[in-house]
Amino acid sequence: MRNQIISLFLFVLLPLAAGAEEAKVIAISGNVEVRQGREGQWASASEKMEIAEGGAIRTGSDGAAVLLMPNKTKVWLKETSTLEIEQRSTLASRLALVFGCIKIRVPHLMRKEKFEVRTPAAVCAVRGTEFTMDTTEDGKMDLKVLFGEVKLRFTVPPEKGKMEFNIPQGQGLKMEEKGKAAKPALLDAKTERAALENWNPGLKPEERQRELKQKENDRAQVKEFAKVTNSSEKTVKGFLNVVKESDLEAGRTMTDMHGNLVRVDQRMMRPDNNTIQFFNLVKRPNYADFTGRQFAYNGGVQTNRLDLMQMSMSFDKALPQRIEEWPAFFDSTSLNPVYASFITANRTNKDEIFVIAEGYRYDATRDELVDNIRVVDPGAIATIDDTTDKHTIITGILADDGTLGKAQEMLNAISRLDIRSNTLDAAGQSSDGGILEYKNAAGNYVDMTGANTDMLWAMNISPASGVSSWSNEGDPLLWQHQADAYAIGNKTVAAAGDYLFYARENYVINNNGSIQQTSDFTNSSLDPFTILIEQRSRNNNLYKDSCRRVC
Repeated sequence: MRNQIISLFLFVLLPLAAGAEEAKVIAISGNVEVRQGREGQWASASEKMEIAEGGAIRTGSDGAAVLLMPNKTKVWLKETSTLEIEQRSTLASRLALVFGCIKIRVPHLMRKEKFEVRTPAAVCAVRGTEFTMDTTEDGKMDLKVLFGEVKLRFTVPPEKGKMEFNIPQGQGLKMEEKGKAAKPALLDAKTERAALENWNPGLKPEERQRELKQKENDRAQVKEFAKVTNSSEKTVKGFLNVVKESDLEAGRTMTDMHGNLVRVDQRMMRPDNNTIQFFNLVKRPNYADFTGRQFAYNGGVQTNRLDLMQMSMSFDKALPQRIEEWPAFFDSTSLNPVYASFITANRTNKDEIFVIAEGYRYDATRDELVDNIRVVDPGAIATIDDTTDKHTIITGILADDGTLGKAQEMLNAISRLDIRSNTLDAAGQSSDGGILEYKNAAGNYVDMTGANTDMLWAMNISPASGVSSWSNEGDPLLWQHQADAYAIGNKTVAAAGDYLFYARENYVINNNGSIQQTSDFTNSSLDPFTILIEQRSRNNNLYKDSCRRVC
């Protein structure tokens, strides 16, 4: 209980202590006086003196002063000026310039914090701003905004014109008589220079300009350097952009391992602001029937064969339009993927598209992309390693099929994972042979099965099911053959018709179609990490040798 009482006491005391912080005089020169409270007497000011709410500070004909407000706002007073602290609280401060000239630098405030300066003619609301104000007791006023923006509102409606203005930096507002019309205007160079100079007390005229002159000199040097380098910089940037675009839009002709002439096109697209899409188009004028491969080729000689490999990924935030901005964006932005899809497709028959696709959806609970039952049932929950937490594929034939829709529309829906299985039981098994639905352009889900279209989904089978997967790989030649078993619709495997094999042949080849081996990339028997260390050492020695010759 004692601890609770002490905690309560501190809870009450701390806000009071925070509220006790006042405006403080941090520099003076000449005749400067302070008045504590609205009814207090004027007395000589000294540095570090505090001025409470309701107090005031004034400077004589030779005086100058600097105030520091609790929110770190700085206020400079020139000679013959009087400033009152009308309100000073945690979230609201208001100063009143009775007459004279001040400069105020207000830092960026908290969202709900307010800072105002009142004159006989207007009230200025500011935030993250630097400005000067010159006023007389009868309302004559001269405002100059140096940085940021000042929102000015007249206390007496003018005879004509606006009642309020938002005045940006580089502009000012001068009013010759209270109640007369006035509007913002650009500051001339001489006026702006006088406002920007150092207003600290006790400085000589040449000292007030010293810092400003140094900044102007630095700025002039930067401008001159920019003139010299601008042309080169534009050339380099243009070259880099061309290179980046060319890297993502490459096309070349080569020969595959079976002797077929191949044209490869690589592209990047932005289907929408949140999505990036990479794809390879592989075109073969002729595709010869051949023997000597691991898996039987289910087809004869073809002409004008077109193969597609496509990867799409969508995020929960829009990506920058320029590629060079992406690294910084991904480093500084908190974002998550929404989905990813990988599609391999073939359109040898102009009326059909044969598709094998893999999908991944973001699972917020696991904070990762998953390729399990959620691919075909977005609302499903699959814990790690349960019966539905297995790799899922989508495969079949798409065609322009009457009321079902166009093949291309269905392929795009698969790419976006706008698909589902609508016949799943509690165990995550399909009761209709793994049939899929896709969302069409009208927003309706339609079965992807018809006279010419037949798409289904399947889930990887564990070895315990009795249906084996198989793989083999070359050594030293870099190739791999693999066939994995998948249960159609995640059904319990009972017969051959309940499963399929996802078979793949992977090769590393050169432009002539020859299968490569490790020695084609490096003739070292060392591990890759050691090779990198040795290469770095060679690069360092080469650099040192170059320096000895050139430097």
